Amino acid sequence: RSNTDCFFAIDSGVVRSCARCTLRLRLDAIHPNAVMVNPWQLLCLCSCTILAAPVPKPRNVMIVFGDDVGYGDLGCFGHPTSRTPNLDKMAATGSKLVQYLSAANICSPSRAALMTGRMFTRVGIWPGVLSPLSVGGLALNETTIASMLRSVGFTTGMVGKWHLGTNEYHPTHHGFDFYFGAHMTQNECVSNIVSPGAAYVAGANANITNPTGREYGPCPIFNGSTAVPSVQKNLQANPPELVDMYDIDEQYDSATAGFIRNATAHNTSWFFYFASHHTHVPQFQGVARKGYTLRGLQGDSLSLLDRSVGRLMDLFVELGIEDDTLFIFSADNGGARYWGPDTGGVNGELACGKETTWEGGHRVPTIIRWPSVIPGNTVNQELLSSLDWFPTLSKLFGVPLVDGVVYDGVENIEGFFLGGVNRSTHGEPGAESVETLSNREYFPFYSSSFEGPNGTWPPLMAIRDRQYKLHFWTKGSSRKPTGRPDWNYRDATVCAAGVKYWDPPLLFDLYKDPGENVPRTPLPGWDGSWPAPPEWHSGHMPPDLYNETLARLVAQFKIEQAAMPFTTSQIQRGTQPDRFPCCSPGCTPLPHCCTCDRLEA
Repeated sequence: RSNTDCFFAIDSGVVRSCARCTLRLRLDAIHPNAVMVNPWQLLCLCSCTILAAPVPKPRNVMIVFGDDVGYGDLGCFGHPTSRTPNLDKMAATGSKLVQYLSAANICSPSRAALMTGRMFTRVGIWPGVLSPLSVGGLALNETTIASMLRSVGFTTGMVGKWHLGTNEYHPTHHGFDFYFGAHMTQNECVSNIVSPGAAYVAGANANITNPTGREYGPCPIFNGSTAVPSVQKNLQANPPELVDMYDIDEQYDSATAGFIRNATAHNTSWFFYFASHHTHVPQFQGVARKGYTLRGLQGDSLSLLDRSVGRLMDLFVELGIEDDTLFIFSADNGGARYWGPDTGGVNGELACGKETTWEGGHRVPTIIRWPSVIPGNTVNQELLSSLDWFPTLSKLFGVPLVDGVVYDGVENIEGFFLGGVNRSTHGEPGAESVETLSNREYFPFYSSSFEGPNGTWPPLMAIRDRQYKLHFWTKGSSRKPTGRPDWNYRDATVCAAGVKYWDPPLLFDLYKDPGENVPRTPLPGWDGSWPAPPEWHSGHMPPDLYNETLARLVAQFKIEQAAMPFTTSQIQRGTQPDRFPCCSPGCTPLPHCCTCDRLEA
């Protein structure tokens, strides 16, 4: 307590800092179920004194992970015709993270980074993605969030898209007690989906291929702790029998609810990872959801992901665990603009999309909700990454990081949970603290889909700090439609598929230009004051600021480039037909012969 006239203790464990902080106070009495954010808590003098309380441990952790959900896809992130009332409610009662970056711009690398807190380059998940035929997968000596939390008594479960290997690399071999679903992308197995991009039946004897020519088997549905599928359909029948993927969301919601109810009934802390298939192509929705949105197939598919989020929030209220559950929503990478407006995502103002190292490829819509700790209706502008969840949860639950393992994520308890600015005061004087809470100073952009200069693979393309981003190399989507402009961006020359080296590198001010439209250049003789010289144009900045920013980011780029090892690629180990998950070992011809139905009602 200071000698000011008023004193407020922040309730429900929330720390709020003031712009003018002048005193520090040691907290001697710490709640037994709390983690110190900083050994010296802030005592701030604004209109009165505010005492910063420590962040408690959540009892449960829930992650819902969208697939190819773009920064501009949700209603609460600005899409005018998406219907996402539950995600909008989650944002209104939680915090929107608007500078949150996925570690990679495609599926498997981003999921490996989320699970391990390590860049995909370190764990060998490059180039491109793993398929259900891949020989490799996420190495079994990697510690995942699931195995880390299980070590301190959590029960762990997952549904949906794993995409980090089959058979010995199954989720239940990576720390999950329970897994349900089809763990590949829905265009990597044969089902009843008929939308653009689906695997399909072609030719005599049910020759199952997809448009890339790879042969895939019937979509496998796993249930429980086994790495052997419980359901597959006979593709050799005439006509072939097909797994019903249109019903998979109901099954995922049911399996998730059953797991959470059981853990709660046994008074056990739980971690659950809900990895949705939406909105990767092929898009799909049930008959009852067709036409649910003005946006068509893409919007209707997205609405099923939104429905799952709503059901989870209702379940938490029903079970009385809402205040004890950290609920995270995010996505693996930006929207896949190359699929066009009917089946591809959008990234709002951000440049380009999936498979690129522009902001639209990495910055994803992220919401966190924890009513007892995070104030509702807040916007978090801190620089944060999917890499940061592993070390943050490790710190929060008192689990030491693995000795000898290098983590690319940083502990970010303050950045994630205390960085929100309330929208009701946003823009008013004093509403936004000048203090930066995030421990992340820089973020490196690695391409996971092409070989770089001098054979480097995968190459470091760009680097950013909280405000500025520097591109040395740029590359658009490899899926650029032949003979037509790239759908990734309004300027086809910027996001075209070709690789381009920039000298000098492209510098953007992301605070003022989040769409990376106007590269910054120095204006000799200008000190930044107004009125500017007549030759000024948008994009100019004072030479001193330009040179300092450029030198700092170039130095960090070189540090990152020198420090990052490239672990042997798991993806380059190749593919084999017998790697496809099969519930009928020894049957022929693989993988089409796999047939079973052992799923309990």
